[in-house]
Amino acid sequence: MAKTLRPIQCPQCGGTQKTPLGPGLFRCASCHTEYYLDSDDVTVNVQHHYPDQVVRPVPRQPLTPKQRLMLGLCALVGAAAVAGLVFLASRLDRPGQAYNPTAPMAGPTFYPTYYVYADARQQPVYATLRTENPSLASRDSVKWTAVFFDPRTGQMRREQPLPAQGHGPDEHFYTWHTFPGGRVFLLGRRTLYQVDTRANQLVDVTETLLADQPAASSGVAQYSFDPTHEALRALTNEGQTLYYLPATGQTFADGAALYRAADRQRPRQYFYFEEALGTHIQTAAPSRLIRSRQVGQPGQANDTAAVTPGRRFFDGRVLYQDATTLLVQTALTPRRDGPQRVQRLDVRDGRVLWSAPAKPYDFKHAVRTADGFALHYAGGPDYAHGALLLTEDGREIRDFQRKRLE
Repeated sequence: MAKTLRPIQCPQCGGTQKTPLGPGLFRCASCHTEYYLDSDDVTVNVQHHYPDQVVRPVPRQPLTPKQRLMLGLCALVGAAAVAGLVFLASRLDRPGQAYNPTAPMAGPTFYPTYYVYADARQQPVYATLRTENPSLASRDSVKWTAVFFDPRTGQMRREQPLPAQGHGPDEHFYTWHTFPGGRVFLLGRRTLYQVDTRANQLVDVTETLLADQPAASSGVAQYSFDPTHEALRALTNEGQTLYYLPATGQTFADGAALYRAADRQRPRQYFYFEEALGTHIQTAAPSRLIRSRQVGQPGQANDTAAVTPGRRFFDGRVLYQDATTLLVQTALTPRRDGPQRVQRLDVRDGRVLWSAPAKPYDFKHAVRTADGFALHYAGGPDYAHGALLLTEDGREIRDFQRKRLE
C-alpha cells in the first residue's frame, strides 16, 4: 500500500505535458524531469457460487472518476487506520514503556524538491524541502523544513522551519530558478522565497519584493517564472501583468521596453540546442548546438550558426555557460532513459575539451564554484538525486548522492 501521494503534474516545474517511460514513470516535456506516480490499485471481485448452476461472468462496468477518487480515499484512510493499529500494538507490546496518546506518530517523509546553488563564497550548497505525512486525509496544515547541505563534506549546514501550508497535493509544487547575477528564488503555490546566499536560508519576499513599485501598489496575487526574459512574472490584484527583472531591479509591462531590457541582460554570445523539426515528442531525434552572437544593438537580429555542423546531440541540454565556459549534457544513444554524459566545449569552435564519465541520471543544471562546477542530477533506475562536484578540467571531486526518500 503506497504511503506517498504524488500528483500527475511534474514536481519540478508543474508542467502537465509528459512522456510515458514505463508503468507509472513519466518524463516532463517541459524540463525533462523524470518522475513516478505512487498509487493503490484496488480491485474488488465478488463471485457467488450456487449448486447446480452455471456461473456466468458479469461484465465489469468502468469506474467513474468520482468512484475512483472515493475508492482511493477509502484505501488511504484504511491504510492509515491499519498503520495506527500496528503502531499502537507495537507500543503496547514493549515492556516497561507506557503508551502516550499525545506523543507524535512517525510517518513517511517527503522531499518534493531539491536544488544546487553557489553561496556568497562560491561554495556549493544542496538545498531540499522536507515535510511529514503529506496526505489528503490530514486535517492539519503540512509543516515544511528547508534543509541545506554541504555537498563537499555531506554535512548538513542548516535546518530552517517554514510556515505551514495547506495539505493538498497542489501545495507540494515548488520551482527553483537562478537569475543573471546569481539571485536564487524558490516559488511555491502561495509563497515566493529568495535564497540568502550568505546565511543559506530562505527569505519570504512574497509581500516585499515589489512593495516599492507603484505599478504593484495593489498587491501581487500570483508570481511565476519567465525564463525567456529571465524575469519574474507578477499578476497584480488589479489584473495587470508585470515583469520584474531581478538582475536589474526593473519592472515592465509587456512590450518593447521589456524585450530591450531582456536583451541587454543576455550575454553578447550564448548557446542553445535547436530541436529537429517535425519530430514526435516520444522520439529522441538529434539536435544541433547553435551559437548566437549579438552583432548590433540589443533587440536587433543576432548572428546565429551551428557550432559543430557535422555533429548531432541526443537529448542535448546546456547546463552552464559564460563568456569562457560551456557545459552541455548529451545522451550516448537516442534512448531517452540511457546514460548521460557531461562535456565541456570550447566556446570558440565547439571542440570537446573534456568528457565526464557517463551516468544513468538526468543532469538538470550546473553552477560554477570555487573548485570548478557543481552539477545537479536526478532520476536513474534508483530515483536518486544529488550534486556531482567536478574540477575545472573535469576530474570528479565528490558525488554527493541522496536516495529516493532522502
